[in-house]
Amino acid sequence: MAQPKDSVLVTEATARATSVEDPHALAARPSIWRRLGKTARSQPVGVFGLFLSLVVVAIVIFGPYIATHEPDSETTNLLASPSGEHWFGTDLKGRDYFSRTLAGGRITVTIAVVSLALGTAAGTLIGMVSAYVRLLDLLLQRLIDAVLALPGLFLILLFITVFGNDVDILIYVLALSVTPPLVRIARAATLSTLTNPYVEAAEVVGASWLRILLRHVLPNITPTVGTIFAVGVGNLMLVTGALGFLGLGVQPPQSEWG
Repeated sequence: MAQPKDSVLVTEATARATSVEDPHALAARPSIWRRLGKTARSQPVGVFGLFLSLVVVAIVIFGPYIATHEPDSETTNLLASPSGEHWFGTDLKGRDYFSRTLAGGRITVTIAVVSLALGTAAGTLIGMVSAYVRLLDLLLQRLIDAVLALPGLFLILLFITVFGNDVDILIYVLALSVTPPLVRIARAATLSTLTNPYVEAAEVVGASWLRILLRHVLPNITPTVGTIFAVGVGNLMLVTGALGFLGLGVQPPQSEWG
Protein backbone atom coordinates (compact mmCIF):
# COMPACT_ATOMS: atom_id res chain seq x y z
CA MET A 1 0.00 0.00 0.00
CA ALA A 2 1.39 3.40 -0.98
CA GLN A 3 2.04 5.82 1.88
CA PRO A 4 0.28 9.22 1.86
CA LYS A 5 2.26 12.03 0.34
CA ASP A 6 2.27 14.04 3.59
CA SER A 7 3.63 11.06 5.54
CA VAL A 8 6.45 10.62 3.05
CA LEU A 9 7.40 14.30 3.30
CA VAL A 10 7.45 14.15 7.12
CA THR A 11 9.61 11.02 7.06
CA GLU A 12 12.11 12.58 4.67
CA ALA A 13 12.29 15.79 6.70
CA THR A 14 12.88 13.84 9.91
CA ALA A 15 15.61 11.80 8.27
CA ARG A 16 17.38 14.94 7.04
CA ALA A 17 17.11 16.58 10.47
CA THR A 18 18.48 13.57 12.34
CA SER A 19 21.13 12.59 9.81
CA VAL A 20 24.65 12.73 11.29
CA GLU A 21 26.05 13.20 7.80
CA ASP A 22 24.68 16.71 7.48
CA PRO A 23 27.75 18.94 8.01
CA HIS A 24 25.66 22.08 8.41
CA ALA A 25 23.69 20.57 11.30
CA LEU A 26 26.89 19.51 13.05
CA ALA A 27 28.60 22.85 12.48
CA ALA A 28 25.67 24.80 13.86
CA ARG A 29 26.64 24.00 17.47
CA PRO A 30 30.21 24.90 18.50
CA SER A 31 32.29 22.33 20.30
CA ILE A 32 32.76 22.45 24.04
CA TRP A 33 36.40 23.51 23.62
CA ARG A 34 35.37 26.45 21.45
CA ARG A 35 32.79 27.50 24.01
CA LEU A 36 35.36 27.21 26.80
CA GLY A 37 37.79 29.32 24.78
CA LYS A 38 35.15 31.97 24.23
CA THR A 39 34.41 32.04 27.96
CA ALA A 40 38.12 32.34 28.76
CA ARG A 41 38.49 35.33 26.41
CA SER A 42 35.41 37.09 27.78
CA GLN A 43 36.18 36.44 31.47
CA PRO A 44 39.98 36.24 31.88
CA VAL A 45 39.92 37.17 35.57
CA GLY A 46 37.49 34.39 36.37
CA VAL A 47 39.54 31.87 34.43
CA PHE A 48 42.70 32.96 36.26
CA GLY A 49 40.92 32.53 39.59
CA LEU A 50 39.75 29.08 38.52
CA PHE A 51 43.32 28.19 37.58
CA LEU A 52 44.61 29.23 41.01
CA SER A 53 41.85 27.23 42.69
CA LEU A 54 42.78 24.15 40.69
CA VAL A 55 46.44 24.61 41.67
CA VAL A 56 45.48 24.70 45.35
CA VAL A 57 43.28 21.61 44.94
CA ALA A 58 46.12 19.79 43.17
CA ILE A 59 48.51 20.68 46.01
CA VAL A 60 46.04 19.40 48.57
CA ILE A 61 45.47 16.11 46.75
CA PHE A 62 48.90 15.30 45.35
CA GLY A 63 51.18 17.34 47.62
CA PRO A 64 52.24 14.55 50.00
CA TYR A 65 53.09 12.30 47.04
CA ILE A 66 55.46 14.75 45.35
CA ALA A 67 57.19 16.00 48.50
CA THR A 68 60.97 15.63 48.30
CA HIS A 69 61.42 15.00 52.06
CA GLU A 70 59.45 13.96 55.08
CA PRO A 71 57.78 17.16 56.31
CA ASP A 72 58.52 16.45 59.98
CA SER A 73 62.01 15.02 59.51
CA GLU A 74 64.64 17.06 61.38
CA THR A 75 68.21 17.33 60.04
CA THR A 76 71.41 19.13 60.98
CA ASN A 77 71.15 21.37 57.90
CA LEU A 78 69.58 24.31 59.75
CA LEU A 79 68.27 27.45 58.04
CA ALA A 80 69.66 26.37 54.67
CA SER A 81 69.05 28.60 51.68
CA PRO A 82 67.10 27.27 48.67
CA SER A 83 69.09 24.68 46.73
CA GLY A 84 68.66 21.63 44.54
CA GLU A 85 68.18 19.44 47.60
CA HIS A 86 65.92 21.82 49.51
CA TRP A 87 63.94 23.88 47.01
CA PHE A 88 62.56 26.34 49.60
CA GLY A 89 65.37 25.92 52.13
CA THR A 90 65.03 24.59 55.69
CA ASP A 91 63.76 25.93 59.00
CA LEU A 92 65.29 26.19 62.48
CA LYS A 93 65.09 22.42 62.94
CA GLY A 94 66.37 21.51 59.49
CA ARG A 95 62.95 20.54 58.13
CA ASP A 96 62.38 21.00 54.41
CA TYR A 97 60.17 24.02 53.74
CA PHE A 98 58.90 22.74 50.38
CA SER A 99 57.69 19.45 51.85
CA ARG A 100 56.10 21.21 54.80
CA THR A 101 54.33 23.63 52.45
CA LEU A 102 52.79 20.76 50.52
CA ALA A 103 51.80 18.90 53.68
CA GLY A 104 50.44 22.04 55.31
CA GLY A 105 48.18 22.77 52.37
CA ARG A 106 46.04 19.73 53.09
CA ILE A 107 45.54 20.73 56.74
CA THR A 108 44.85 24.40 55.98
CA VAL A 109 42.35 23.74 53.18
CA THR A 110 40.64 20.98 55.17
CA ILE A 111 40.13 23.28 58.15
CA ALA A 112 38.80 26.08 55.92
CA VAL A 113 36.43 23.92 53.86
CA VAL A 114 35.02 21.84 56.72
CA SER A 115 34.52 24.80 59.05
CA LEU A 116 32.87 26.87 56.32
CA ALA A 117 30.63 23.95 55.34
CA LEU A 118 29.44 23.61 58.94
CA GLY A 119 28.96 27.36 59.31
CA THR A 120 27.12 27.61 55.98
CA ALA A 121 24.76 24.75 56.86
CA ALA A 122 24.00 26.20 60.29
CA GLY A 123 23.69 29.77 59.02
CA THR A 124 21.40 28.80 56.14
CA LEU A 125 19.11 26.74 58.36
CA ILE A 126 18.89 29.39 61.09
CA GLY A 127 18.41 32.16 58.53
CA MET A 128 15.52 30.39 56.80
CA VAL A 129 13.75 29.58 60.06
CA SER A 130 14.34 33.11 61.34
CA ALA A 131 12.77 34.64 58.24
CA TYR A 132 9.72 32.37 58.44
CA VAL A 133 9.04 32.57 62.19
CA ARG A 134 8.71 36.28 62.95
CA LEU A 135 8.85 36.07 66.77
CA LEU A 136 12.01 33.98 66.62
CA ASP A 137 13.38 36.39 64.02
CA LEU A 138 13.19 39.31 66.44
CA LEU A 139 15.16 37.49 69.13
CA LEU A 140 17.76 36.02 66.79
CA GLN A 141 18.49 39.27 65.00
CA ARG A 142 19.15 41.10 68.27
CA LEU A 143 21.52 38.32 69.33
CA ILE A 144 23.31 38.44 65.97
CA ASP A 145 23.59 42.23 66.24
CA ALA A 146 25.39 41.79 69.55
CA VAL A 147 27.75 39.16 68.11
CA LEU A 148 28.56 41.17 64.98
CA ALA A 149 29.33 44.23 67.09
CA LEU A 150 32.48 42.45 68.29
CA PRO A 151 35.50 41.91 66.01
CA GLY A 152 35.46 38.43 64.53
CA LEU A 153 39.13 37.75 65.18
CA PHE A 154 38.68 38.77 68.82
CA LEU A 155 35.96 36.14 69.30
CA ILE A 156 38.10 33.50 67.59
CA LEU A 157 41.07 34.26 69.84
CA LEU A 158 38.80 34.21 72.89
CA PHE A 159 37.35 30.78 72.13
CA ILE A 160 40.74 29.30 71.22
CA THR A 161 42.22 30.59 74.46
CA VAL A 162 39.40 29.00 76.46
CA PHE A 163 38.92 25.69 74.64
CA GLY A 164 42.36 25.06 73.10
CA ASN A 165 43.72 24.96 69.57
CA ASP A 166 43.35 21.38 68.42
CA VAL A 167 42.30 20.90 64.80
CA ASP A 168 38.77 19.90 65.84
CA ILE A 169 38.47 22.96 68.09
CA LEU A 170 39.72 25.22 65.29
CA ILE A 171 37.09 23.85 62.91
CA TYR A 172 34.24 24.42 65.36
CA VAL A 173 35.45 27.89 66.36
CA LEU A 174 35.82 29.03 62.75
CA ALA A 175 32.41 27.56 61.89
CA LEU A 176 30.91 29.49 64.79
CA SER A 177 32.58 32.70 63.63
CA VAL A 178 31.13 32.57 60.10
CA THR A 179 27.61 31.54 61.14
CA PRO A 180 26.19 35.00 62.14
CA PRO A 181 26.89 36.78 58.83
CA LEU A 182 25.61 33.76 56.92
CA VAL A 183 22.41 33.88 58.97
CA ARG A 184 21.90 37.45 57.80
CA ILE A 185 22.50 36.54 54.15
CA ALA A 186 20.23 33.49 54.24
CA ARG A 187 17.52 35.46 56.04
CA ALA A 188 17.54 38.25 53.45
CA ALA A 189 17.41 35.76 50.57
CA THR A 190 14.59 33.84 52.27
CA LEU A 191 12.50 36.97 52.85
CA SER A 192 12.83 37.79 49.15
CA THR A 193 11.79 34.27 48.15
CA LEU A 194 8.79 34.14 50.48
CA THR A 195 7.10 36.93 48.49
CA ASN A 196 6.86 34.77 45.36
CA PRO A 197 3.37 33.56 44.33
CA TYR A 198 4.28 29.87 44.39
CA VAL A 199 5.20 30.12 48.08
CA GLU A 200 1.87 31.76 48.86
CA ALA A 201 0.12 29.03 46.85
CA ALA A 202 1.92 26.35 48.86
CA GLU A 203 0.74 27.98 52.09
CA VAL A 204 -2.84 28.14 50.81
CA VAL A 205 -2.96 24.41 49.99
CA GLY A 206 -1.73 23.61 53.50
CA ALA A 207 1.95 22.77 52.96
CA SER A 208 3.94 22.58 56.19
CA TRP A 209 6.55 25.21 56.97
CA LEU A 210 9.28 22.58 56.74
CA ARG A 211 8.18 21.56 53.25
CA ILE A 212 7.98 25.18 52.13
CA LEU A 213 11.49 25.93 53.37
CA LEU A 214 13.09 22.78 51.96
CA ARG A 215 11.12 22.49 48.72
CA HIS A 216 10.56 26.09 47.67
CA VAL A 217 12.98 28.33 49.57
CA LEU A 218 16.22 26.37 49.85
CA PRO A 219 16.67 25.70 46.09
CA ASN A 220 16.20 29.41 45.36
CA ILE A 221 18.70 30.70 47.91
CA THR A 222 21.33 28.04 47.17
CA PRO A 223 23.08 30.10 44.41
CA THR A 224 23.50 33.04 46.78
CA VAL A 225 24.79 30.88 49.61
CA GLY A 226 27.04 28.98 47.20
CA THR A 227 28.68 32.20 46.04
CA ILE A 228 29.40 33.21 49.63
CA PHE A 229 30.84 29.77 50.27
CA ALA A 230 33.23 30.02 47.32
CA VAL A 231 34.52 33.39 48.49
CA GLY A 232 34.66 32.38 52.14
CA VAL A 233 37.05 29.46 51.66
CA GLY A 234 39.89 31.81 50.78
CA ASN A 235 39.08 34.10 53.69
CA LEU A 236 39.13 31.24 56.19
CA MET A 237 42.44 30.02 54.77
CA LEU A 238 43.86 33.46 55.55
CA VAL A 239 42.39 33.36 59.07
CA THR A 240 43.84 29.89 59.65
CA GLY A 241 47.24 31.09 58.49
CA ALA A 242 47.02 34.16 60.73
CA LEU A 243 46.25 32.00 63.75
CA GLY A 244 49.22 29.80 62.95
CA PHE A 245 51.45 32.86 62.66
CA LEU A 246 50.29 34.00 66.10
CA GLY A 247 51.03 30.57 67.55
CA LEU A 248 47.34 29.80 68.13
CA GLY A 249 46.73 27.59 65.12
CA VAL A 250 47.87 24.07 64.32
CA GLN A 251 50.72 23.18 66.64
CA PRO A 252 54.09 21.61 65.72
CA PRO A 253 55.13 19.16 64.48
CA GLN A 254 52.09 19.49 62.19
CA SER A 255 52.56 22.02 59.42
CA GLU A 256 50.13 24.53 57.94
CA TRP A 257 50.34 27.66 55.83
CA GLY A 258 50.65 30.04 58.78
